[in-house]
Amino acid sequence: MLTKTYPDEMVSPVRSGALFEDAYPDVMSCENRPALGPRAMVEAGEAAIHRWLMRYSIMALRISMGAVYFGFGILKYFPGMSPAQDLALATTHLLSFGLVPAVIPSGVAMALIATLECAIGLLLIAGRWLRPAICLLAGQLAGILSPAVLLAGRLFAGPHHMPTLEGQYVLKDVILVAVAMVIATTVRGGALSDVGQRCPRRK
Repeated sequence: MLTKTYPDEMVSPVRSGALFEDAYPDVMSCENRPALGPRAMVEAGEAAIHRWLMRYSIMALRISMGAVYFGFGILKYFPGMSPAQDLALATTHLLSFGLVPAVIPSGVAMALIATLECAIGLLLIAGRWLRPAICLLAGQLAGILSPAVLLAGRLFAGPHHMPTLEGQYVLKDVILVAVAMVIATTVRGGALSDVGQRCPRRK
């Protein structure tokens, strides 16, 4: 004969949420996991480093790029100090359609370039007025990469058309383009995010 069972008489030996955790171990939060000794300490250290990088890496990128631009700009104020002086003057001559040095003296042109680079550097270091700084940076990067097209014969005059020192100097500026792109994302409030990060799977 069937007997009737009342809800208050039912006892379940399985704790709440256990079946869910067993079926989906990756969904468990890190706080609910037991300590794993040395491994847990290593993971905690990695998490701390990750949080530090998330908070300060873009700022470090911006300040370091600003310092590089300011340093290179200062050198251009002193004739013969910058290793890129001759290349910069040759490029400016082509971009200005011969106005430099026919109309504008080479010294004045170098001073203007130096002022532009120093201004970009100071704005990046200070982290202020980043919108005009990025606009100036975009124009300056287009100028310093233009020798790859305008003076290709000069930049790739090495054995088997390998880049010369000047060519290598210009080609490494591709990295600056990528850095500028990252910094530009912060102008409208962009930031690094680890929303999609998940806890390591238990073994």
